[in-house]
Amino acid sequence: MKKLTLGLAAAAVLGSLTLGIGAASAAPASPAGVQASSMVEQVQMTRGERRMMRHHRMHRHMKHRRHMMHRRHMMRHHMRHHRMHRM
Repeated sequence: MKKLTLGLAAAAVLGSLTLGIGAASAAPASPAGVQASSMVEQVQMTRGERRMMRHHRMHRHMKHRRHMMHRRHMMRHHMRHHRMHRM
């Protein structure tokens, strides 16, 4: 995961440098851009990283469900309470 992040950061820096050079000079920056994109390699996620991501996604989903259930409960409670006091 760190290798992928580092690779993407390096690609962003190299890409911005080639864009800056291309804009400043009259020569096109396509050869340098092609070279920079070929340097970035895709790293396959390990089983542990995939499991951690799934675990995180599951926790986030459950947190959202709990939050929505709580909101629904409080809204119903509020409406019930509101009707009692309107009479």
